[in-house]
Amino acid sequence: MSRPATKWTCGICNQTIYWDELFTFMSNRTVVHFACLRSKALANPKGSSEDVQAVLDGLETELKKIVEYKARINKVRDEELKKVLEAVEKDAEKNAGILTRHVERLANVL
Repeated sequence: MSRPATKWTCGICNQTIYWDELFTFMSNRTVVHFACLRSKALANPKGSSEDVQAVLDGLETELKKIVEYKARINKVRDEELKKVLEAVEKDAEKNAGILTRHVERLANVL
């Protein structure tokens, strides 16, 4: 069974991004693997590496939630419950976006 690929490639490593991977959208619309973003951010902090690490940990949590909610949505048959799960997933996406912007602010990543 092949892994379903997204239409994006990572703006850091130039490799294909797959739906089962953690990834995020940068403010310039570049899509990056979370692992690539983490490595680059920790290697190039603008200030406190502890601050960068704290924001990255929060971002990782939100990205994992997105992957988990997408998997749950695909298993649920009840349409009302699907809508609830989709709304909660959108909140995780919003939170991931906020945290990604803070990573960009705290580190030289692109």
